[in-house]
Amino acid sequence: MTNRYKKAVIEDTVSHGIDEDEQSNLLDLFEYAMKSTATTLAREARFDTSDFATAKERNCEGFQLTLQRLTIDGRDFWHGRFSRAEQQLTVTGSLE
Repeated sequence: MTNRYKKAVIEDTVSHGIDEDEQSNLLDLFEYAMKSTATTLAREARFDTSDFATAKERNCEGFQLTLQRLTIDGRDFWHGRFSRAEQQLTVTGSLE
């Protein structure tokens, strides 16, 4: 199955206890998860970032990611929430 989405757009982020490098790496994982899930009928998915091949080298292991598909005005948006202990990152994105 080919992925028809070419570009991910990050609409909004809210972070707590996450530095810029971590946030950048988590956003890359969010984009990958969003593109992968978009090709399915799933409306919600849960991931442990330790399962991503690049998580360890990017210092992103141990985060839990909940990803939800929301349809607003006929458009799909994705709401993601990463959490690890006291660290949290909430992301809203879309695919074009």
